[in-house]
Parts: sequence; C-alpha cells; structure tokens
Amino acid sequence: MIKQAGVLLSVSSLPSQEGIGTLGEGAYSFVDFLSSAGFGVWQVLPLTPTREGNSPYSSVCAGALNPLFIDLYDLVKRGLLKEKEIDFQKTEKVDYASLIPQKQRLLRLAFSRFDRTDKDFIAFEKRGEYWEYAAFSTLSEAFGNKPFTEWGDGYSVYIRTRTQSFLKAHNESYLFYLFTQYLFEKQWQALKAYANERGVKIFGDMPIYVAMNSAEVYFHPELFLFEEGKPKKVAGVPPDYFNSEGQRWGNPLYDWEKMKESEYDWWRKRILRELTRFDILRIDHFRGLDRFYAIDADAEDAKHGTWMPGPGADLFSGMTQLPIVAEDLGYIDESLRATLQAVGFPGMKVYEFGLDADPWSEHKPANYKENVVGYTGTHDNMPFRGFLDEAEGNDRIAAVKSILVQATVLGAPIPSTLFEKAKKVPDCESEEVLAARLILPFPEDPFLQKQEMQTRVDLIEGAKGEYISQANNADLTRIACATLLLSKARLVMFPMQDVLCLGAESRMNTPALVSNENWAWRLNEASLTPALASRIKQALQGANRV
Repeated sequence: MIKQAGVLLSVSSLPSQEGIGTLGEGAYSFVDFLSSAGFGVWQVLPLTPTREGNSPYSSVCAGALNPLFIDLYDLVKRGLLKEKEIDFQKTEKVDYASLIPQKQRLLRLAFSRFDRTDKDFIAFEKRGEYWEYAAFSTLSEAFGNKPFTEWGDGYSVYIRTRTQSFLKAHNESYLFYLFTQYLFEKQWQALKAYANERGVKIFGDMPIYVAMNSAEVYFHPELFLFEEGKPKKVAGVPPDYFNSEGQRWGNPLYDWEKMKESEYDWWRKRILRELTRFDILRIDHFRGLDRFYAIDADAEDAKHGTWMPGPGADLFSGMTQLPIVAEDLGYIDESLRATLQAVGFPGMKVYEFGLDADPWSEHKPANYKENVVGYTGTHDNMPFRGFLDEAEGNDRIAAVKSILVQATVLGAPIPSTLFEKAKKVPDCESEEVLAARLILPFPEDPFLQKQEMQTRVDLIEGAKGEYISQANNADLTRIACATLLLSKARLVMFPMQDVLCLGAESRMNTPALVSNENWAWRLNEASLTPALASRIKQALQGANRV
C-alpha cells in the first residue's frame, strides 16, 4: 500500500503581505513545498466567510467563500488596484479587528474600477450560486449588521418579491458581494489546478451546522427545528476531552423529517458543491448525522442535552463512493459505528488522544485499521509538542512511554539526541542503558527482531519515570510523526505546527473559548526550507518501503 501523507494548514495561516493568508504567492509557494517534500494532500479549514469570533465553523453563509482570502496582488495585475494602495501592517498573527475594514475598503475600491458588463461576470451572476450570500449580506449591511431577527420594516421574515425589490434599490451593494465571490472562485480554481498538477490534492472541510444568523436560516427556515420562528433546542456536544462542561454551540438543528421529504436535496447539493472545490471532503461532527445532541435553547451549558435521531446512512444513498472523510471524534456508540460501516467512509484517529497508558486505545497508531485518516492532532488540539511541554507528573511519563512503545512496535527511528540532555538520576542505570539501546537498529532475523521488540517494550514500560520523562519534546514530536507514517492508515495528516515541532504559541483554536488568539496563528515562510522538505521526503519514502 502506498502511504499518502499530507499537511493541515488553514488558508488564513499562510504567509502573505496582507495581514492574513491569501490565495496568492504564499499559497503557491506552500504547494511547491508540499510537492517537493513528497506530501500529496493539503487540508484546509472551511473557506466560508467568518464573523464575530472569526471561526470558520460559524459563517454568514455556509455556501459562500471568505473575501479575506482574496489575493489583492492579483487585482493589481488585473488593473483594479495599485500596489502602493496595498499597505498592511506586518503582524505575526492575524489581527482581524484592523484587517477586516482595510481589506473591505480595498475590495470596494477594486469593485469601483471593475467593468460590470464583463461577459464572464454576467454569466457568473446568472448562475445564481451565490445569490443568497449576496442578498443576505446586502440586507445585513443595510440594517447595521444586526441579526436578521432584528431587521426592521418587516424584513426579518423573507418574502421573495419584497427582497427582489430591495435588491434592485441596493444593486451596487448586491453586485459588490457577488464580485467578491467571483474573484475568490477564479483564484481558488487556479490554485487548485496548480496543486493538482503538482500531485497535491486539496482536502476540504465542511461544518455540519450553519449559524443562526445566516443566509440558510433566513431563506430556508423550513429546514430547521423551529417553533414560532425560534429554536427550542440548539446544537452542541456533551462533556468530553475538550471541555468538562460540554460545548453549547447554539446552532439551529435540522428538521430531518422535513428534509427526508425532498430526499435530503439541500444537504446532498451542498456536499456535491463542496466536491467541486475539493478533491477530498471532511464532514465535521459526522456523529451528528447519525444521532445529534439537542440542548434546550435557554440552557447555560451543555451538560443536560438529549440525543435525537439523524438521517444516518440514508442521507448518503448513492453517494458512498464519494471521497468523504467522517469526523467521528468524541462520543461514539454502536449506532454511529453501524452508520460508518454502512457508508464506508474513513473515520479519524488522533494520536494525541492516545498518549496514555491504555494499550488498546484506538488512537494509538499501532491499533489503526486501514480505513482511517490518522492525525497527530487537529486544529482544535494543542500542538503535539505543546501538549508534551505542558504534561506533568504521571501524565507526562505515560505520554513519553506511549510514544516510545508505539515507535518501537512500528519500527520508527529513535534519534540519538532524545536523551542527550537528560540528567543522571540515582538508581536509573538501566534506563540509561535502555536509552542507548533504543537507537540501535533491530536485528535482520524476523524471530530475533520480534524478540528484541518485545524486550524493548518491556524495558520502556518498566522504566522509572524520573529518567524517561526527561526525553526531548521536539524529538518526541518527530518520533510521533514518523510512527504515524508507519501505521496502517492509508492517509496520515500532520498539522503544520507538528511538522515544525512548534509549541503552545502556535495553537490554532481552543474549543469553547472566545479569544483573539483563536484562528490567528500564521506560518513563518522562512520555516519552509529545502532541508526540511528533503528530510520529510526521505521519511515518506522510507515509510513506503516498509
């Protein structure tokens, strides 16, 4: 089996001169790096327009594209902007508060110079694909960006003829929002074609839910579980690995019985549209399509919800051959397992979740089956090295031992520097012998190899924590990445932070926490060196020889 490997990096995190990652030069350079390193997949976070909180999982329109990612330097080439007009402050992280108004101003300036009689743009407008986004954005702007439930003059409820009249009166604004989608789509398809030509597939991400204040809810309230126009229950998840209070997301829940009447037409069209943008598609919170967690709308937390039935495999009738990955993390029961088996989509395993003393954890790489996508971590996790930096006491000892056992079982190389700075500890001579033994090659004879592997595993598990916990965290992260490559998973994914062995400062998101630090991390272009690409390519080639 040829091992496929890829990198998870949000478009927002790409290097650029515009205060946020774009579809411009930084994106093309990143594709070049992936290709030269032997990676065949680039996974991005949702491309949807963000709002308060800057989360791509809560958008004004689930089918739209984020104008912040538009490459303004491409508009210079088109004669719509002058290079001197693009002057963003250099920041290590995305500063959304200052970025958004500046980018909006420049996009509007470009639009003022755009020929709206352009035949290609007119054809794009007639397609009507982004009508709801442009209409909702125009209305929202006119009503001071308040939630649509607070729009005046009776516009809080959608009436087609009235909205059409409104858009005619606000045609300039409406066309501007269409213009942003036109630009993004052009730039995205060019970037995707470039990546595909260089052997890199684009792996997209689709949130399961839409936001309450969104085009979908405004134009299609019949798709949701509402009573008198308001949600009685909202979405979330019970207490889990990420949060002991659970997570109250607050999204409206789908009326699956109503959707079934149209054979889930809205959902199926949504999936097919996303697969015109991506080569592979991850459906976020896939668990909610089997059974979903419903929380009272007035509840303060997510501790006391109710599990309700979703459409299950019925939603994917005739679509099971599509390149879909099911994000099945969190609460897994037999019903979800049955749905996953029925559709056949690969689920996800996260190595960081397996850094404990449980040898049977399904998140440990040695326990992976082929039909999974293995990750060191996701955008919601602490970066792998950051996790190790913060682990203390028995948790740290268990994590280090787990990494070394998994590496030993799967035959991942152990660098000689792993215990280089470890201090001598009384009565730990055997641990120092073990440290020296771990870096030695295994015997070639299969019987002796198996015997040596078991000996090393026994020594690791019996080692004293005082010495073993002094292992270098950057080396442990590299070992974990190499180990994941040797698992049975047919696709393995590494957040860029883990490829670079970065710590807590590079965390992308902390779930259930509203913070300016979330969704703000950016990649330093100087990190993408030819030497790094060469080392990765060697590791990938080595994994495919095993």
